Amino acid sequence: MPDSFDLENSYAYLIYRTVRSLRRQFMRLASANGLDLFPEQWFVLVRLIKQPGCSQSDLGRDFDDRPSMARALRNMEEKGWIKIQSDPEDGRKHQVYPTKKGSEIYQVMVSAVIEERKRMFKKLSAHDFKTFKRIIDQIYEESMG
Repeated sequence: MPDSFDLENSYAYLIYRTVRSLRRQFMRLASANGLDLFPEQWFVLVRLIKQPGCSQSDLGRDFDDRPSMARALRNMEEKGWIKIQSDPEDGRKHQVYPTKKGSEIYQVMVSAVIEERKRMFKKLSAHDFKTFKRIIDQIYEESMG
């Protein structure tokens, strides 16, 4: 049986390769700004700035990995970036808020990320991004079965 699978044209491989590259680039950007910040922690900070008090379980669902999210949140809390408190309506749930330090990290990084996006995406049009988003969303939806 001939091997007709071409790795370089596999969507999964192309996405994997790009995600790894973007992850490394983000880590360099954070380090250049004096921060030991992982992309997952950045995503959490962005979500919390936009939706302070969202639940720990919502964050775990959003990022598809509840155990890893619980560890990441504990780590961020130990660093003083977030605070986790019991939900006053339901003591079994926990609400997560950015701290002043977390908000300061967000302010530093949002400017850096915006500038880096401009640099990286300067050859892409708004139409390119819209098409990419449509395709990547379709792949995601189909992969969820």
